[in-house]
Amino acid sequence: MKKSPRDQLSDYADEIFAPQGRETVVEWAERNAYLSERVTEMAGHYRTSEHPYVREVLECWRDPKVKKVSMCWGSQTGKTTTIYIGLGWVIDRSPGPILWVWANEKQARAFANDRFIPFCEDSEVIARHLPKTLDGKIDRDRAAALHIEFDRCSLNMIGGGSRRNVRNYPASYLVVDELDIIEGAIIRDVMDRTKGRRSSTTFLSSTPLEENGIWAEYLMGDQRKYVMPCPHCSEFIPFEWRRGKTKDRPPKAAPIFYNVQFPEEARLEDGAFDWHLIKAATTYVCQLCGGKITDSQKLRMLKKGKWKATAKGEPGVRSYHLSSLYSPTITFAEMVTRWLRAQDSLNGLKQFITGWLAEPWREEILDVTEEATHALAGDYERGEMKGEFRLLGIDVQRSHFVWVVRAFGSSGESWLLDHGNAPTWNDLDRAYDDYECAGAVVDTGFGERTQECYEAIFRRRTKFWASKGWQTLSGPPVSIKAIDPFTGTNKAAKYKIRLLHVDVGVFGGEILKRRAGLVEGFHLYREPDRDYVKQLNAKYIIEKTLRTGLVKQEWRTKRHGQDHYFDCEVYIMALSQVLGLGTVRKRKAKKNERGEKGDSGGDDKARKRRPVRRSPQKGAGSIW
Repeated sequence: MKKSPRDQLSDYADEIFAPQGRETVVEWAERNAYLSERVTEMAGHYRTSEHPYVREVLECWRDPKVKKVSMCWGSQTGKTTTIYIGLGWVIDRSPGPILWVWANEKQARAFANDRFIPFCEDSEVIARHLPKTLDGKIDRDRAAALHIEFDRCSLNMIGGGSRRNVRNYPASYLVVDELDIIEGAIIRDVMDRTKGRRSSTTFLSSTPLEENGIWAEYLMGDQRKYVMPCPHCSEFIPFEWRRGKTKDRPPKAAPIFYNVQFPEEARLEDGAFDWHLIKAATTYVCQLCGGKITDSQKLRMLKKGKWKATAKGEPGVRSYHLSSLYSPTITFAEMVTRWLRAQDSLNGLKQFITGWLAEPWREEILDVTEEATHALAGDYERGEMKGEFRLLGIDVQRSHFVWVVRAFGSSGESWLLDHGNAPTWNDLDRAYDDYECAGAVVDTGFGERTQECYEAIFRRRTKFWASKGWQTLSGPPVSIKAIDPFTGTNKAAKYKIRLLHVDVGVFGGEILKRRAGLVEGFHLYREPDRDYVKQLNAKYIIEKTLRTGLVKQEWRTKRHGQDHYFDCEVYIMALSQVLGLGTVRKRKAKKNERGEKGDSGGDDKARKRRPVRRSPQKGAGSIW
């Protein structure tokens, strides 16, 4: 029976003034949200039991401390459904102007007509808020595909193809879908739509295409991963497609090791695969205990899982990464099948990495994971004296210096001894003396401090070298010039310092080779500092095929932007070549006095010595 206008007004008033209680978004969704056959193959009331990882994300809509959420999720993980279920709660419980940005208007219109408006109509609690005509029917003029006037808020869906589209819609709730497809300048305009609001929430979602976009947003957040108890060892683990160093495999034998595995017998002699065997026997191998996890165990693990933050992001900013390995509708065998079939084409491989693994596509050369870099760690401690000669590399910043000490042996091997930040030149002098360095090289390319560097190097001219980096040099990759430190000219007479011209492309490439383990003898101390490893991995090279067919290489820096230790290593390597220390030769066994062969790697000269580390004084200008 249709209610009278008076009864409808009474119900509306009761709803407004009814206490909200402690009902969570998940409780509201499972009680009120309904997905019909128009929206999903499995019609019925919305449930989170099959996708338990969405629960915490849904609660972000209700948490006033959460200002921005980034969802870097793979295919078939329920990403879009999670967003519009959360918006249903907003419309019913916490109304405010909503702006939903899509890659283009056509996509926005199709989604609204095919999924969102049917969801609103089929869920009774949301249908009550839709605009009505006098006879009680939905007002299609005010509930159109791109603009819906709910009774207490409005929702606008727009395409992100034009900056003009996004400037007229202030919002308390901002949703950007497929962020990576939308132009960067438009994204900046979109983010401004929540300015001036006392409270606002922004949801960003996409599968990553490159290292910008959603992947950059993920890195700027607290980088949450969904961890679950392994059915064999009970330790909480995330599902990861690949890993680096493992307990049961030598580091150099497995820079990439896949956790989803199938029997080797499934590889046939003619290069084909036994797909039936792959479907029947593929499992996930726990990265801690090596136990084999089946698809049925995976579903039980998901229900016991929890989100774990792996980094310190900005306050109020959460970021979630989820690959298709977590999808309850995708088996491990399907993942492997997709992976193997993707090897046939570059586009297929790219689609698998971005769409299924939810990782950015990199056409990189000699790039490795941070985990693989740990394989370079040796059996010595940080600060332990090693090698015959030690060099100090210094990268100049506006308010401080970043430095690295690397030791070299007679066979060309090198060992990272220490690194850090120094507020003053005197601190650099102490690091030089503590490690009894044979030379120091300073990158003088920081413009506003170049003259200061020249004069400071002049006072230390028997120990310190100046350096200047070039993308390419026509001659040798490193050359020595004499310049006047007070005029900066190469007409040095009475006053002079040594200036290295360094081809950073050549020596940067050498660091990449050593970082990837292609050149032996490049060592890090035991359990290397995370920040050093991160900065050592900050740069990589990509190859681009031009329209002319030529292949061009470009240097890229990863999103976090800190690459100072990498630069220090580049300049140390250049100076080591000038001094004849950087050539790595194959180790030869020496005969001892009894004629027996022994190791001659230079470790016999190692001396344990831990210099006192001096922390920068307050106010000295350190940014750390």
